[in-house]
Amino acid sequence: MDSRFLGRMIMKHSEFRYQNGFWLIAVLVAFQLGCGSQTPQQQARDVLNEAADAMGGLEALDSIQNISREGQSQRSSLGQGHVTTERLLVGRLSPFKQWIDFTVPRELGLSGSREIPTVADWEKGGYRDVFGMALRPLEPHQMEGYKTEWDRDIARFLVHALGDEATLQGISEAQLEGRLQDVVSVEYPGGTVYQVYVDRETRLITRLDFTEDRNPYGDLKRERSFSDYRDVGSVKLPFKETTQDMGEITQVREWSSISINGELPEEKLQIPEGLTELSQEIGHADTIEVLPSELADGVYFGESMHMNNMWVEFEDFIVVVEGPGNEMQTLEVIRQIRETVGDKPIRYLLTTHHHADHTGGIRGYVAEGAIVVTHANNEEVIREILTRPHTLKPDSLALSGREPQIEVVGDTHTITDGTMTIELLHVPNPHASGYLAIYMPEERLLFESDMFQVQGDRWQVVLDDTPRLPEEAKALYEVVTKAGWRPLQIVTGHGILLPWKLLADTVKASETD
Repeated sequence: MDSRFLGRMIMKHSEFRYQNGFWLIAVLVAFQLGCGSQTPQQQARDVLNEAADAMGGLEALDSIQNISREGQSQRSSLGQGHVTTERLLVGRLSPFKQWIDFTVPRELGLSGSREIPTVADWEKGGYRDVFGMALRPLEPHQMEGYKTEWDRDIARFLVHALGDEATLQGISEAQLEGRLQDVVSVEYPGGTVYQVYVDRETRLITRLDFTEDRNPYGDLKRERSFSDYRDVGSVKLPFKETTQDMGEITQVREWSSISINGELPEEKLQIPEGLTELSQEIGHADTIEVLPSELADGVYFGESMHMNNMWVEFEDFIVVVEGPGNEMQTLEVIRQIRETVGDKPIRYLLTTHHHADHTGGIRGYVAEGAIVVTHANNEEVIREILTRPHTLKPDSLALSGREPQIEVVGDTHTITDGTMTIELLHVPNPHASGYLAIYMPEERLLFESDMFQVQGDRWQVVLDDTPRLPEEAKALYEVVTKAGWRPLQIVTGHGILLPWKLLADTVKASETD
């Protein structure tokens, strides 16, 4: 064979191998570049689509019109512990049934062995049973809370997260209990940003991390975990959900049965007669009604649907007793103060105790320049409430830029200017440590919250107006009597005004039983 021909053959063979190798490498590089060219948002969408597939498919999830669950629930109340070192009032694990109709939306919950009802209906408002004493309409913030929970219910979470109104922000990875997770960041309609943990193997959602505005804590970090996924018809849903707030477990729900798109208990989903108009009116109101009544010269009772307070006009300033509820209620109280006693500065805001429902409105008074007066036991909790960030929904204090001022007191304290006098007295009791009763000796008025109450029928349907005598009511009676206070009237943080004689007679009757 000609050596030149052989050389050309070798060169052509080498060139063929080189060209094919080059194209093979080029194809591989192009493939890698194609994969790498996916934006973080596209990768996030792929992960959430895989999660939807693992749960039965997005179409199947979107077809869930209603869901019913039955099992046990443990709910612990944040900011309601007996002592300030304990954030939670820990609830018991008890029977719980839940029906959610996503089409309205609306919900029925039956709690405990007595199946105590709560109904929330976005169109009609809602109500809850208050310890068998009254049926009370849901307030605007409670209705908003239900709406938020319906939107992030795990049965339909991905329908919203993959919808046009949500914004997928990116993807990362993490480990939970030794298992790899893809973590998708998604901004929900309404602005809440969720970190969605998707198990790398099962592709099921294991956790949601998010921060939302929560009275009175402002920007509150929350975490909801999901486990024990089982088949429910054509979809797969978790049978256990655990919620943590500020690192504390605030809710555990363990379901024994779940069904979808079944018949709803329509009769129980209705608002009771006598509450229909009130529930609808209150549920989406832009303010909380506060009705002032003058108890004595310059002393006013601010009666509201759920929480009350009192304000007193001194010579050069105003003292407000109790800052309950939320900013919506506080702003209305301040408006009523200006109408009843004028524009004198609010110098002091007195608190009875540290519980969140009784301190939820204090920030609005501090924004007005008020000094918060509280028992020394409560200082840390009060300071936390006044200084936590409120960036998601800035309130009046956040916008004012004021530096909060707190005045701590011991077992007794007096505020007077020679024209008016208010006395404070520590009442040890099983409800809340650092509790202060508040007394006006000249007017013989005693302000207390949570110790002794009778329900009124202005904003609710009363089921039982029998005075109840918890241990804290006995403690109040004993401490007040021992101190030599001689009240004629009890101004209550809950319920209606009461004669002191009613408490005295109830205590004495219990001693003879």
